[in-house]
Amino acid sequence: MEKTIEFYKSLLDNLFDGVYFMNLDRSILYWNKGAERITGYVSTEVEGSRCQDNLLMHVDAEGASLCQNFCPAHKTMIEGTAAEADVFLHHKNGHRVPVSVRVTPIRDDNGAIVGAVEVFRDNSEKLASLSLIEELQEKAFQDTLTILPNRRYLDRYLLAKLDEISRYDWTFGLIFLDIDHFKAINDTYGHDVGDEALKMLAKTLVNCSRSFDTVARWGGEEFVVVVTNVDSA
Repeated sequence: MEKTIEFYKSLLDNLFDGVYFMNLDRSILYWNKGAERITGYVSTEVEGSRCQDNLLMHVDAEGASLCQNFCPAHKTMIEGTAAEADVFLHHKNGHRVPVSVRVTPIRDDNGAIVGAVEVFRDNSEKLASLSLIEELQEKAFQDTLTILPNRRYLDRYLLAKLDEISRYDWTFGLIFLDIDHFKAINDTYGHDVGDEALKMLAKTLVNCSRSFDTVARWGGEEFVVVVTNVDSA
């Protein structure tokens, strides 16, 4: 029996993911090498402690403590169903680590729940990828020179505003404008000065518009301002 237990421990210790077992009192009975690597805590520091002792200080994305109030493991042992969550744990060195957690109930030969096993993995790479995707999406709808929304964004935004007219009769107005004799500015003073003129106008339009209006660069020296809550008068 001991050889069998050691065999399974050896298997779990070779997993990249963190794995730990807990009993119904939420006392941690086993802590694998993957858990040590992700958290910085070795097994002797964790085994024997209880989940609610808050050693790892699990919190959700809003900062709410899970170990004290919304523990997925406790829910799993009460309801008998697996649970998943994306949370943050407290590394031994003091920093937060984003992890994906999956908790499954452990049952005895009679089907009674006697504890739970939690498997968790470092989610840092996933969060970094999501952040990069959000950044790329933001850049796709942003004019790189003026930092205003670009024409691609405005096309989608105007479709949404037109839908609001048909659904709720919420009207809006469009101000279309451009810089007079802009080609002469570029030809006389150079494109760098022309770029500065575009950025200056963009800032002026934003600062002179209301917080709920939208200023966008249509293209070249052309700009559009979408003004809400106005009628034709």
